[in-house]
Amino acid sequence: MQPAVFGATVVTDRPAEVAAFYTQYLDLQIGIDLGWFITVRRGTADWELAIAERGHPTIPAAVSALTETGNVFGFVVDDADKVADALREGGVQLEGEPVTEPFGQRHFFVRDPAGTWIDVIQLVEPDPDWAAANLPTAP
Repeated sequence: MQPAVFGATVVTDRPAEVAAFYTQYLDLQIGIDLGWFITVRRGTADWELAIAERGHPTIPAAVSALTETGNVFGFVVDDADKVADALREGGVQLEGEPVTEPFGQRHFFVRDPAGTWIDVIQLVEPDPDWAAANLPTAP
């Protein structure tokens, strides 16, 4: 039996530009590149992100008609500040500065060139007071 694979698709007028964003800033590699359809994933992950050209015959017309998305993709990285700096240096506008949350994440939001929301997440230790109040203790 093959392991389950999660996939999501970004529909855009600019598949190559969107794929370049993910490879440049989020350490994903291209798996398939048909021009109108590109897949990216990190290493041997059991998920992939597909990037498909808006208006292609394989994309339903109702999907191609959408120009705004409410989806948010989360990507775990080693250093959120380093990724934020690289994005800024590349001329990409962040949707807020990196912030450390008491529940154990340092993260920020950004949009890819297709407008898809990205939550760039670095896992950090949760605040001890928050953890004591919210996480179960070991027996």
